[in-house]
Amino acid sequence: MIMKLKSLFDIAKTAAKNAGDYLAKRKYDEKKIFNEIGRDIKLEIDRDAEKLIRQELIATKIPILGEEFGDDDISSQYKWVIDPLDGTSNYFRGLDQCCVSIALLREDKALIGIIYNFNNNELFTSFKGGGAYLNNTRICVSNMTEVENSTLTTGFPASENITLGSELFNSFKLWKKIRMFGSAALSCAYVASGRCDVYKERGVYLWDFAAGICLVEEAGGKAVFKKIDEDRYQVNFTNGRL
Repeated sequence: MIMKLKSLFDIAKTAAKNAGDYLAKRKYDEKKIFNEIGRDIKLEIDRDAEKLIRQELIATKIPILGEEFGDDDISSQYKWVIDPLDGTSNYFRGLDQCCVSIALLREDKALIGIIYNFNNNELFTSFKGGGAYLNNTRICVSNMTEVENSTLTTGFPASENITLGSELFNSFKLWKKIRMFGSAALSCAYVASGRCDVYKERGVYLWDFAAGICLVEEAGGKAVFKKIDEDRYQVNFTNGRL
């Protein structure tokens, strides 16, 4: 790589903060809808935030895959994966479960993961071998070992053609609590910080959870994900004990 990992981490953290602070300042402005198909919604401000992030990351000369503007170079070994506003629907309705998400991947291996909930100034950060942090405090996954005492976070797919099935619904009753935040990235961060014990979902995109891979792994957990079609994934992020 052209730049050292810590330097790349610092750039990504600045990018997340800048985009998040911009979103926070505009939180109560009139929100213009760019696209609304099925259950999904995209705002003009999503695109504005991605542009801000790209302006910071361009100096690294590493291609970027972003939710709003696609992929710079599909053949590149290294790639930034960004979601400028994960939880757009929440942001649109004035709910605080939304964030900026930035990851650096080397193929399927996570090197950097940053998730910034700008609503409450919670900055989750990690880089390979450097641990996982919430602001300046090191975090780790929970030590829960029994499903009946544990909390699962999950979500319903926005895509109409992804079915959940009765198996998933039946599995819900095994858990002590089920939480649906409407943000895949925050669900990952909550597993990494021990607030939840497992995050499972089907039909998510890489930018939804990419930053969570490094966070969960550096916090001592396990991140498993596999493609279920050309673009979407099934994910299972755990504390490594469940």
